[in-house]
Amino acid sequence: MDKKAEKLFSNGEKEKAIKTLVDELNNDHQQLDKILQLSAYLVEVGDLEQAEELLTKALTLFNDNKDIRYNLGNVYFLANKYDKSNEIFSNLIQDNYGFEAYFMEAKTLNEQGKRQLAIVYALTAVEKAPKDLASLELMADLLLANGNFSEAQNYYQKAIKIEKKAKYYLNIALCAMNLKADYQQYLNKAKEIDPKYFAENEKKLSNLQKYLTETGDSNGRR
Repeated sequence: MDKKAEKLFSNGEKEKAIKTLVDELNNDHQQLDKILQLSAYLVEVGDLEQAEELLTKALTLFNDNKDIRYNLGNVYFLANKYDKSNEIFSNLIQDNYGFEAYFMEAKTLNEQGKRQLAIVYALTAVEKAPKDLASLELMADLLLANGNFSEAQNYYQKAIKIEKKAKYYLNIALCAMNLKADYQQYLNKAKEIDPKYFAENEKKLSNLQKYLTETGDSNGRR
């Protein structure tokens, strides 16, 4: 990694950081670490087109390099080119790239409307990296969206052991509401951790509370 570019980027001088890497690669194309660094910076600033072009060209220099392919798959995912990202992550899984490929394949499949299959890949990602917060969160989110409230609650609880986020407590409350269990303590914790996030998401909670009340639930326990 180029430390000069890294310092510039972390200090907010993102264009200078990118230019530094571009200049160095113009002098020597065969610098894999700087290609990967530049692609990450381009994604960070939202220049997906340039990132795609860089990584596609890089594959002609570093034939079938897994890290380049993974970064390119991420670019395709962010650009909503899900068929292309699916193909890349699927091939990386076959090549034993690591849990990250399963994680991104799960995200891709979910975007394609294949939630059940996405859950399978997310579960594998969690099994391969049980303490990876992003994988736990994705698994919980997918289960919640699928109506698997008990299982979703379990994964949010696992995530909380790593990082206490308002989102996790709020979603545990949502699960508890649907399971007709006590939930107020989770709402209180979410509000305590991040009042702004809580306020932004309070309406969906109110709507669910109203629905449950109308259908005979009396477990709010304020």
